[in-house]
Amino acid sequence: MKRSALILLAAIPLSLVAWQLVPGQPPDKSKDTRLQQFMLRKLELSKGILEGIAMDDSDKIVKNSQGLSLLSMESTWNVMTTERYLQLGADFRRAADSITEAGRNKNTDRATLGYFDLTMRCVECHKYLREK
Repeated sequence: MKRSALILLAAIPLSLVAWQLVPGQPPDKSKDTRLQQFMLRKLELSKGILEGIAMDDSDKIVKNSQGLSLLSMESTWNVMTTERYLQLGADFRRAADSITEAGRNKNTDRATLGYFDLTMRCVECHKYLREK
């Protein structure tokens, strides 16, 4: 059952990426605004994790890290379809999921290390996007 759920979760973002590649789609002029709002939501969730760590609030850590992991599976996340970009997204999700696990285990030190890793994933991806 768990394996089926994981396969389904992996298939959703891939199908969203494939949909973005369909030729003949008219350009979406609201994409820039949506992307800005999307990035602000990502920033809010990141701040929520940091606040949870600072306050030793495991529930806040879990809620915000789960939100980031889910956000990374939305179609707006996929601004590129290169193999490297997809790997960076997977690394980001893995970091967010490790924070969630640390929060569930009420391990603030591990959540802090996970938050550092998550931040590094953000910086690495944004650097990659600027280069491309």
